[in-house]
Amino acid sequence: MHTPEARISLIVDIGNTNIVCGIYENGKLGWFARFQSSSKRTADEYYALLKPLMGSYCLEAIEQVALGSVVPELTRIWLHLFQKYAKAKVYEINGYSKLGLSYPISDPGFIGADLIANALAAWKKYMANCLVIDLGTATTLQLVSKNGEFIGTSIIPGLKTGAGAMFEKAALLSEIELTNPSGILATNTREALLSGIVNGHALMLEAFITEVKKEYSDLLPLMTIVTGGISELLLPLMPSVDISDKTLTLDGLYLALLSVSSEVNNITA
Repeated sequence: MHTPEARISLIVDIGNTNIVCGIYENGKLGWFARFQSSSKRTADEYYALLKPLMGSYCLEAIEQVALGSVVPELTRIWLHLFQKYAKAKVYEINGYSKLGLSYPISDPGFIGADLIANALAAWKKYMANCLVIDLGTATTLQLVSKNGEFIGTSIIPGLKTGAGAMFEKAALLSEIELTNPSGILATNTREALLSGIVNGHALMLEAFITEVKKEYSDLLPLMTIVTGGISELLLPLMPSVDISDKTLTLDGLYLALLSVSSEVNNITA
């Protein structure tokens, strides 16, 4: 009999901007893909998109799936995809999943799957008091203790989300490619925008880190972890970051899968 760790597991992280998929085999991430989120695609269209990307892997051979989503419409589409094309047992990860985390509220159901996954991965992988910064459509900061306590979070408009809103509303500003700014102040529009958008987000997050450490001084030392699609852009500007972990959310969903699937097996044994 296969242990949960030995199974071929598909992890699907559905966000507002991107869908990230990973396949874990023997406990290790062996395949990874990212593509744009769209509620206009059908289950059949997502399957046609996913299948050629999987290389030597086959969706029909996947034994179990963990699905974490913050987009309800896409959740329904992907559940239909798995129902139609896969034989795997699908586990939807959310605030009600029994993962060993504890919460300061009686009903954690409203907490996003991405926050749940990040908290679990930070706790299990680093075994320290952690401040996790996830740079996505929204920028989230969350504090999780070395004992698995989900202490709290802050949700901020993401760097690209905020920049996009500005470009849409400001008639004289054109959208630019986001790169590292040359300095804190500039003498041309492009560099001034880069400074405001990139430096501004980094400085805000540095201030957040400082304030969290002041308010939660009893949890010091805090390990600061950054993840998310644009983390490489901000890392040079954030000296307070200890670790960059690009697979934190996928790893968290995989760890959640091990937990919930083991629980089901124990109940049915």
